[in-house]
Amino acid sequence: MKKRRKPGRDDTSLEQGAICKQEKGLTRVALVYPNTYKTGMSNLGFQRVYQLANQQETVACERVFLPRPEQAKMPAKSCETGLSLERFDIILFSISFENDFVHLVQLLLGAGIPLRSCDRNHTHPLVAAGGVACFINPEPIAPLMDLFLLGEAECLVPGFFSFFHVHKRRTDLLNGLEQHLPGAYVPALHTPFLYTGPSEQVCNAIPKDPPFAKIQVQLLKNLEAVQTHTCVLTTGTAFKDKFLVEIIKGCPHGCRFCTAGFIYRPPRIYPENTIFAAMDKALGKTDKIGLVGSAILDHPDIAAICSHGAKNGCSLSFSSLRADKLDDQMTDLLAASSVKTATIAPEAGSERMRHIINKKMTLQDILQAVDKLVGKTILHLRLYFMIGLPFETHGDAEAIVTLTRQIKERFLAASRKQKRMGTITLRINPFIPKPGTPFQWAALADDATLKHRAGIIRQGLKKTANVTVNIASVKTAKINTLLSLGDRHTADVLETACRQSWARALKAHQAHLHQVVYTQKQIPCPSEDGCDHTPAAPLPWHILDQHISLRFLAKEWHRAQQEKQSASCPMIDCRTCRVCMS
Repeated sequence: MKKRRKPGRDDTSLEQGAICKQEKGLTRVALVYPNTYKTGMSNLGFQRVYQLANQQETVACERVFLPRPEQAKMPAKSCETGLSLERFDIILFSISFENDFVHLVQLLLGAGIPLRSCDRNHTHPLVAAGGVACFINPEPIAPLMDLFLLGEAECLVPGFFSFFHVHKRRTDLLNGLEQHLPGAYVPALHTPFLYTGPSEQVCNAIPKDPPFAKIQVQLLKNLEAVQTHTCVLTTGTAFKDKFLVEIIKGCPHGCRFCTAGFIYRPPRIYPENTIFAAMDKALGKTDKIGLVGSAILDHPDIAAICSHGAKNGCSLSFSSLRADKLDDQMTDLLAASSVKTATIAPEAGSERMRHIINKKMTLQDILQAVDKLVGKTILHLRLYFMIGLPFETHGDAEAIVTLTRQIKERFLAASRKQKRMGTITLRINPFIPKPGTPFQWAALADDATLKHRAGIIRQGLKKTANVTVNIASVKTAKINTLLSLGDRHTADVLETACRQSWARALKAHQAHLHQVVYTQKQIPCPSEDGCDHTPAAPLPWHILDQHISLRFLAKEWHRAQQEKQSASCPMIDCRTCRVCMS
C-alpha cells in the first residue's frame, strides 16, 4: 500500500510499498540500518530483510535509521509507528559497511540500552546483527551482540523466527540456536581469536560447553527461486524513485583487494526470466530501473535484460561497468538513458600494479572506453584509484598522474568532435585491507607514505584543466582499517569514540591500533603438496567458515608478490579455491 504519512519520519511521506502491521500479539522487530534513511533505503539487502521478516505472520518488522543531524540528540524511532528502540522485542541491525559500526553504538546508547551483551537481560530487547559487513568480520562488535545471523537473508530469516517463537527464554534460545540454525553465531559461546592471543571473554553469560565448530556463512546454492528488488519505492533515496533489481551476486574477476570477488565465490547469476519478472514489478510505479551487481556486464543475458527494459519504456542504469566489457551496444544504451557521467575504475596507474592486484584491464581497454563514452556524449568521467597497495612504490603513484594525462588527451580529442567539454574527477582512496581476500594479511601504509603519494598526484595534476582530484583522508583510512580487521578489543575503541571522540579513542588505544592497523600479519606459505608447513596464527574472523581456503588466498598473495595475474572464476564448479566443494 502507498504510505502518505507516518509519525516516525518525514522522509517516508511518499513511500510506495511500506508495511505497517498493527495487530496485537505480534513479535515486534526493529530492523535498523545504522545510517541515514537515504542511505539505508538505497540498500537492497536491507529492503530484502524487511520483506522477508514481514512475510512471517507472527512478526511486525519496522524500519529504524540514524536520526538526521538536527535530531541527533533525540532517540531513533521507527518509520512505521514511531516506536523507540527499547520498546521492541528484537533489534536487528543490517550492516553493509564496517564504518557504520560506530553508528550502531550511537543508536544503542541513545536508546538507553546497555551496550554490551553481558550487561543486558530478559527485560531488554534481543540485539542481533547481520549483513555483509558481519559475515566478513563480526568481531569488532561481537561483545555488543547477543547473536549474529551470518549469510544471505533467505537462508536465515525464516528459520530464526521459527526458532525464536518456540524458545521464549533467552538462555534457551541462545544456547540452542547455533545447533539448529546454520549461520547463527552467539559470540558468548566462543573463545575469540585475539591479536594478543586466545582469551576468554570478560563477561561469561553463557557456558562455552560443548565446543562449537566454525560458523559457516550461509549462501544460497542458486538464485532460481529468488528475486531481489526494491520493495519500498521512495524519492528519499540516493536513486530517487529508481526501482533496483539485483542480477548477479559476486564477481568473477578476483581483484585481490575486493571482498566481492572472494566471499561470494563462485558468482551466481539470477536467471533471465526471474529478472524480467522483477523488472515488470516496476511498471506503473516508475520508469527508472537500476541493475545492481558487482559485475553487471558479466551476466550472460545482459543484452536481453537491457532489451526487455527498453521494450517496456524503462530508462536503465547500472551499478558497475568494466571498461574492458564496454561495447557499442552498452554505450548506446547509456546514452539513450541520458547518462551524463560514467565511472572507470583502473584502481592503479601502472600495468605492473594492475597485475599485482589482478585488475585485468589494460591501458588500451581504458583509453578505448574513454573514446566510446565521450563519443556518445557522456562527457563527465569519474576515475577511481587506490594508493598504499601492497608492493606499491612512489613510481606507481606517478603512474596515476601519467595515466590520467593520457585519459585527458583522449578525452580532449573526443570532446572536440562533440564541440563540448566535460570534466574528469579522480577519487583516490587509501587501500584498506579486507578479511577474506588475498590482501587480508597486509597492513595499512603509514601516514607519511600515504601523504607523500597523495602529494605526488596532487602536484602532478594541479595544472591540468578540467581535472578535479579528491583524496580520502588518512585518518578515515586508519579508522576503516581498524574496523575492517579488528578483534573484540576494537569494541572498546568504538565505545570510547562514541562517548568521547575518535581522536581520544585512537590516542587511548595506540597499542591496539598499531597491532591491528600497521602490523603485517603472518602469511601462510602454501607448499606444492597442498599442505601448509608454515601455518599462520588465526585472525579474528577465522572463527567463520567463509567457504574459501586459506591456502588459496595465500597462493594469491604470493602470486601478487611475483606480479602474476590469475584467471577469473569461470562461474562453474571449481576445485581451485574449494569454494564449490560439498
